[in-house]
Formats: sequence, C-alpha cells, structure tokens
Amino acid sequence: MSNYWLAEFLEEMEMKLPPAEKEFADALVRIAKKYGKLANDDGNGIWVGYVSGEENDNLEIGVKCGNCALYEGDGVCKIVAQQVEEDGYCRLAAIPDGIVKGSRHY
Repeated sequence: MSNYWLAEFLEEMEMKLPPAEKEFADALVRIAKKYGKLANDDGNGIWVGYVSGEENDNLEIGVKCGNCALYEGDGVCKIVAQQVEEDGYCRLAAIPDGIVKGSRHY
C-alpha cells in the first residue's frame, strides 16, 4: 500500500465523519499538537484507554484503530503516543458512520 493511497483513504474516512464527530477528532488533533500526543498518566489528564488487538472485545463489530479517522497506518495514531495495533482501539476513536455493525454483548 503506497503512502499516497493511504493519505487519500484517510482523508475520505475523515470526510465521512458526522460534523460533531469531525469536530471532536479535529479538537483531539489540536490538543495533541499543543501538548504532545496523548498517553495514560502523561500529566495531561486525558485517559486514552488503549486496548491491544488481542484484548479488543469490540473487534468483531468494527471498533478498531484501523477503522478510526485518526489512524495513520503502520501503527501510528495522530493523537496516541504509543505504537498502536490496527486491531486495537482506544476510547477516543472517531470511526466513520456505517463501519461499526451491531453492538458488543456483555
């Protein structure tokens, strides 16, 4: 996969975000640019709550970094400091409409 194709894909995903979610994602990017990328216990007060792909019990419904508009590919997130897995997720995910199917069963 070329970086050019990935950039186009991510831009297309961001355009599919509903306006409020797009604003949420943009605000997170602004915060990360101002204070640095986010991590649990980084002193910024924002709990990321990242879960690895192996521990992701929302994977089957489509909640994962690879579907998030903030995921840049190759384990890089626009806002999370640590290396992330495509099948992992955090509580700050901005996933375009239509990707998440169903809901998790408790």
